[in-house]
Amino acid sequence: MKKKVIITIAREHGSGGLKVGKRLAEELGINCYDSEMFQLVSDSKNMRDNHVAHDDRIKGTSLFNVAKVQYAGHEGEELPKESDDFLSMKDLFEYQSEIIRALADKEPCVIVGRCSNYILKDRDDTVSVFIHASIEYRARRISYVHDMPEKELISYINSRDRHRADYYKYYTGHDWKNARYYDISLSTERFGISGCVEEIKKFINCRYGEVL
Repeated sequence: MKKKVIITIAREHGSGGLKVGKRLAEELGINCYDSEMFQLVSDSKNMRDNHVAHDDRIKGTSLFNVAKVQYAGHEGEELPKESDDFLSMKDLFEYQSEIIRALADKEPCVIVGRCSNYILKDRDDTVSVFIHASIEYRARRISYVHDMPEKELISYINSRDRHRADYYKYYTGHDWKNARYYDISLSTERFGISGCVEEIKKFINCRYGEVL
């Protein structure tokens, strides 16, 4: 990559957005950071006892180094785990936002979830992507993982999407699915995982002038 570009990916549950992010990062030779990784470095016990440093997904990446610096800045505070508590959730969001902004300053990368498109919305080097698909397609995709009747599976997917929409609305004040908050919106049902990756790469080259 000739220019530093950060790609943020928001995705409907079961759409394959995480796979798109990981494959894009692999093809661009950059790191992909997802919600689970942010949760790991947001657990004060993990950071205090250095557990994250030994996680193969995180050790040696900028995420660990950035999280360590941010954690040191909160020394003496007990960083909360995700919960329904208003103040704990607010503190957790602010902490993760600090990490996301520091990562964006440090390196080109793909960031999946965590309202990253909103957190980095004022940067010129960021491309925001929304990955979606029909509920039927998504149900078929995750039926291999979740063994439940189709009706229950669809209900589960809708509940996960509501959670993401509520989370996004609470911290950004915006509608999670509103296309105006993303540079590009892609359907894995129509393009497939590889097709979405190619479309994102085309968009980056179009916007920044053949930088890949």
